[in-house]
Amino acid sequence: MLSQLFMAKSAYFSYERKMQVIANNIANAQTVGFKKKRMEMESLFPLVLERAYSEFDEVSPGAGRKRKKYLEYGQGIRIVDVTKDFSTGSIEMTNQQLDVAIEGKGFLQFLLPDGTYGFSRAGNLHMDAEGNVLNPNGHPLDPAITIPANTTEVIINEAGEVFAQTPDNVQPTEIGQVYLVNFPNPGGLKDVGQNLFRSTAASGDPELTIPGENGVGMVKQRALEFSNVNIIEEMMNMLLCQRTFELVNSTIKSADAMLKAASDIGK
Repeated sequence: MLSQLFMAKSAYFSYERKMQVIANNIANAQTVGFKKKRMEMESLFPLVLERAYSEFDEVSPGAGRKRKKYLEYGQGIRIVDVTKDFSTGSIEMTNQQLDVAIEGKGFLQFLLPDGTYGFSRAGNLHMDAEGNVLNPNGHPLDPAITIPANTTEVIINEAGEVFAQTPDNVQPTEIGQVYLVNFPNPGGLKDVGQNLFRSTAASGDPELTIPGENGVGMVKQRALEFSNVNIIEEMMNMLLCQRTFELVNSTIKSADAMLKAASDIGK
């Protein structure tokens, strides 16, 4: 009975964490550039329950004796990892001149207050009073781009070149370059909140690249990449998770009833 309760306990803790992951995905279904997460679980190493004490089946004498049969039973489950799915989300036009979507691989790089870098797929940019291009949380794009005060229109081509149209010039003037960052293993990036990631030893070092080169995607102006969360899939996963909780709860109730019956017999 104790092993049954330990198995139920492992399922409770694992599926509680899975429910948190699913709820976070659903909450960010409309978040720009959000990447859904998936929790990987595995069975704990099973034990072997022997049907007989001897190596061979005693019922079959002689050289033709059959080996005894075994029955495996698990010890519950455990969480292996919470992985990130970096598949591209839907790209939609917004007609905002500082919105950029990445068509393909790559991340935008932002300078954080502590001097380190954060990386994101969210391209909903804006500028402050000085013309500095920032993300929604106020972190400047890196390398920095500053838009002149008298700019009437900002133009960003697929290669990330940024031009400013001013009343004084007939032709737009180039004012900067949007770079993309690539990683050997994006799955190793660390989620630090605010829709940002940090590089780790598992992700490898960031490689600053011009869009369209070295395997990174192109930049699309006046568009945004939205979350890659499939809300119907997540709701189905939540339903299955709830049904699992009910099953585990029934298992605990059964074990409790059997332990009570055994205790009553002992009295």
